Amino acid sequence: MRRWLIPAALVLLVALGAWAGYWGYARLQALEARLVALENRLSTQEEALKALGERVGKLEGEVFQAPAPPLALPETPAPSQPPAWPYAVGVVVVLLLLYLLLRLVQRPGERSVREGATPSGLEEARMEDEGAPPRG
Repeated sequence: MRRWLIPAALVLLVALGAWAGYWGYARLQALEARLVALENRLSTQEEALKALGERVGKLEGEVFQAPAPPLALPETPAPSQPPAWPYAVGVVVVLLLLYLLLRLVQRPGERSVREGATPSGLEEARMEDEGAPPRG
């Protein structure tokens, strides 16, 4: 049994080596083909850039030969004043909000004292609403 084990292992190793070599060769061929394609593309782009450079050179020659008006500084625009009405509207809105906020914060008892009604006057008004004769 040992007799044929070593030759079988050698045959297996040679087969694996041949397969790895073939695989490496195929990869090398694919890379060479890719390299040739990239070189072709690069040469095409190089030719296109040369043609474009020639066109730009011709255009520069035409531009520099064309008469041009003398250089002058642009006129400065007059400073414009921003409109004042948004600020006035903002002040009015802020004052209105402050007024409403103070009215909201104010206590109800202070409101009735301000209006001239006293707590006893409120009690009399309630009694009159319930049907009591007015006080004298």
